[in-house]
Amino acid sequence: MKKISIILSTVFIFFTTGCEKYVSKDDVDPNNPTDAPIGTLLTTSQVAIFSLYNGQMSRNAGMWVQHFEGTLFQMVEQGSYSLSENDVQNDWNTIYTAGIVNVNRVIDKGLADGEPYYVGIGEATKALLLGIATDYWGDIPSREAGLSGANLYPHYDAQQTVLGDIQSMLSDAISQLSKSAGDNKLLPGGDDLIHQGDAAAWIKTCWIIKARYHNRLSQRDPSGSATDALADIDAANAAGLSGNADDANANYGTEGGTALNPWFAFQSDRTDYIKLSATLVDTMKALNDPRLQFYGDTIVGGEVVGAALGSEDVTASNINSSTYAAADAPLPLVTYVEAKFIEAEAALRAGNTGRAQTAYTAAITASIDRFGVDPAAYLAANGTLTGGNELNQIMFQKWIAMFTQPEAWSDWRRTNIPNLTPNPSGVQPTIPVRYPTEQNERLLNPNAVVVSNLISPVWWDNKQNFF
Repeated sequence: MKKISIILSTVFIFFTTGCEKYVSKDDVDPNNPTDAPIGTLLTTSQVAIFSLYNGQMSRNAGMWVQHFEGTLFQMVEQGSYSLSENDVQNDWNTIYTAGIVNVNRVIDKGLADGEPYYVGIGEATKALLLGIATDYWGDIPSREAGLSGANLYPHYDAQQTVLGDIQSMLSDAISQLSKSAGDNKLLPGGDDLIHQGDAAAWIKTCWIIKARYHNRLSQRDPSGSATDALADIDAANAAGLSGNADDANANYGTEGGTALNPWFAFQSDRTDYIKLSATLVDTMKALNDPRLQFYGDTIVGGEVVGAALGSEDVTASNINSSTYAAADAPLPLVTYVEAKFIEAEAALRAGNTGRAQTAYTAAITASIDRFGVDPAAYLAANGTLTGGNELNQIMFQKWIAMFTQPEAWSDWRRTNIPNLTPNPSGVQPTIPVRYPTEQNERLLNPNAVVVSNLISPVWWDNKQNFF
């Protein structure tokens, strides 16, 4: 896997208002710039993605789908479904203030200065930011998002609109990234922390994200979503998608601060707050799953051990300190494994069981291959789809493979697979299916769509078309 060292200080962009005419240019603070280079803005917006997809939003999703178990303090609270409008403030602000405000500037600068690769990478970055926001909150600011002082009270767009915006954004990103390198006045490189400016790699990633969000509509439009997702996968394949080397990862370094892998930083600062869940560990043990040793650290006796629901068992295993929680360990964002599982599910929904089987085999193989382990024995036992149970098999294996990724929670909400027993210590009887509206939005934005009920599903989570 590609790794990159990150030495980054967060860039804050201050937007002035009508009071500017009363301020002398001599009073401008050089430590609070009103603008920044396009590469710095891109880096800052991608660091926001890393903290969202691999920080507390990932930890909550992981606890709620029982990959992890909260064992101390706020992880016990949030793992038992207690999540307030105050708890989500940091992530909401990261999405919009650190993420979308800065990436909007990337896109605007790229268009103005003739830098289509920055535009395309910026649009893909923005799609990831809007994607995780709408998956967790439903209706969100999209079209009026990140305008700062130009619009302090953005309207909320319906989730259906947001998903359409994401698809349009990604289509334009692919068009921009398909241009010749010579069409760019400035080429991205190390300031792109995900693909280091590789336009061809970004095109493949864009097609997978498109497939992700077309497939998200499996309950709203079962047939159409399958057709669209398969077309996206076909386009990714045509663009050269072939294996784990094509993955879009969050890449980290050892310099400290935002450079560090978030799981490493969290386990270093908050030892024993979160452990592997017995639901996942016991399931993988029963399957003789070779990935278990790479998912968790062994404890006394040389075993990986999970914490039972509600047990607060701090003696259970941590997430693996080498593969997932080393200081510079990369973490997955958009992967070949995900693409193959989407293909398997969509092909099954489209009635193409042969294609579903081929993609299912490829998905499991790639998930195990990334650890350098022979998948043959596991495939012999688990790699064949059986009549009438295919969807359960595909989503169950995807649940195992999407370890650490918010996608596991989105998939569970769409399909209810696997069948999870809610935490008996939960403050509500069912697993949350959304985040509550952030406090400042509720109090200060008159256009906010306010939802406080954690079991009120987002629009795409429409069980009436469960298949």
